[in-house]
Amino acid sequence: MMQIDNLADAMFAAAATVLGRLVEQSAVAGAGIRADHEGSIHTDGDELIALADIPSIGAQLVVRFQRDDLAHIVGLMLGGEESVGELGPMQLSIASETVSQIAVAMAERLAESIGAGTAGIHAELCSDATLLPPPPFQSYSAPVQLENDLAPRIAVDFAAITLSKLGSAEEPAPVAAGVAASTATAKPAPAPVAAAPAQFAPIVPTQAKKTPAGQANLDLVHDVPLQVRAILGKTVMQLRDVVSLQQGSVFELDKLAVDPIDIFVNNILIARGEVVVVDDKYAVKISELNPQVG
Repeated sequence: MMQIDNLADAMFAAAATVLGRLVEQSAVAGAGIRADHEGSIHTDGDELIALADIPSIGAQLVVRFQRDDLAHIVGLMLGGEESVGELGPMQLSIASETVSQIAVAMAERLAESIGAGTAGIHAELCSDATLLPPPPFQSYSAPVQLENDLAPRIAVDFAAITLSKLGSAEEPAPVAAGVAASTATAKPAPAPVAAAPAQFAPIVPTQAKKTPAGQANLDLVHDVPLQVRAILGKTVMQLRDVVSLQQGSVFELDKLAVDPIDIFVNNILIARGEVVVVDDKYAVKISELNPQVG
């Protein structure tokens, strides 16, 4: 079993490879630094949180990104050099797919390093802290240096249950000095053998490809399927009312008939529109992009 710090460094290298490909710049991961996270991880602060599942070992990884760093990364992907500032619904959708791809690459590198399967590994942006593993966490962070001097920092958290799945429990505490030897004839303990350092294949930085300003650098994510939902409305009902529903029952929604419906992409509100009919099928005509959440 590899040490967790070596695993983390390999995972940061995988993250750098994906990030460099997305922004079309050379990207090199710095050395990971351990900074354990003792408390719960919050999803409503200055970080975006991705939760990665590794079915082959029944483990989860938490990968954290700074919002400001992602605003710069999205700006690069959209063909500019500046940060997009506040992440609106459309920018947040791009950032969500970016962090998911990076988290999947990190989880796959972890699985490969311990000889586990990579089938079914997936990750997505997590906005509900109750879905995250409980603390404490063994945590590492590292910068990823891009050629334009931007160095976004990525952090990965291993929950206690994940560490147990990896078979990497913490080293036992040393025995207190002064304990007497069991017998005078006990054989001396063999000299410790230094473990050979982990070997990794050299990583070749992605060659930079300049993208003209104003041209979206999104080719690598254009074919990614996204879940699109049109929400007509919602309501809250008591259980007794739900079980009493039958054919022909009517209940009210929280919107008026003239109100626009909400359009969500990967659980992010990106637009509003009105219901129309096209070739005998329901459709949505968009009337507002990037709406304010009200």
